[in-house]
Amino acid sequence: MKVDRVQVQFGKRKVLHDITAEAQPGCLTGILGPNGSGKTTLLRAMGGLQRIESGCITLDDREVSKMRARQRAACIGVVPQRFRADVPFSVAEIVAMGTTQQKAIANALEVCELGPHANQPFPSLSVGQQQRVVIARALAQVHSPGVLLLDEPLAALDLKHALSVLELLRDRAKQGDRVILSLHDLGVASACCDQVWLLHEGRLVQAGTPDEVLSEEQLREVFSADFERIQRRDGREWIVPMGA
Repeated sequence: MKVDRVQVQFGKRKVLHDITAEAQPGCLTGILGPNGSGKTTLLRAMGGLQRIESGCITLDDREVSKMRARQRAACIGVVPQRFRADVPFSVAEIVAMGTTQQKAIANALEVCELGPHANQPFPSLSVGQQQRVVIARALAQVHSPGVLLLDEPLAALDLKHALSVLELLRDRAKQGDRVILSLHDLGVASACCDQVWLLHEGRLVQAGTPDEVLSEEQLREVFSADFERIQRRDGREWIVPMGA
């Protein structure tokens, strides 16, 4: 998926400035940046849900904005930061909204650990469980290899399920999907992402590997805070704010 000189405006206010980046198949890509840096807007534009002022977003040389809705849904799954909690459907019914393939529905319920809740009303679930339902819907919907766009998918999850979802997303990437998610946790990004895009005030500061992009100096400039690298037992580095 290629983002080429994309600009987005809300009224007279420009919120994305000439963003150019590429998400490769088989990669877990993290979009990072302070609040208001444009992460959600960029994800919505990539999913064909946000009109762009100029530039182009393509998937395998097909312009996303010109795809028919059904065609786009089959290859691009979007997990929003917020989902209506009052919908009068069961867990299984919501997961099935993206596809008629029973095998894909059953598999998504299983990998998101939702089988025991399949017949429960969606509003009766916890926020974290609801988030896993929306992720399961996207997994069932997208024909692999495809694109998964997730806006802060770990925010409402406890540690156990956050780690489970991260493992699931990494597995989907290994199968050839392009998995792109916005994150606030720089430690997770540095340890788990193959690529990161760092945004600041609607501009792309840098795209590359975590080691290339997440330098202490660059993070200090973007987040106005000091960071340090901690060596993990597995040899990978974890980036945390100073004093954390």
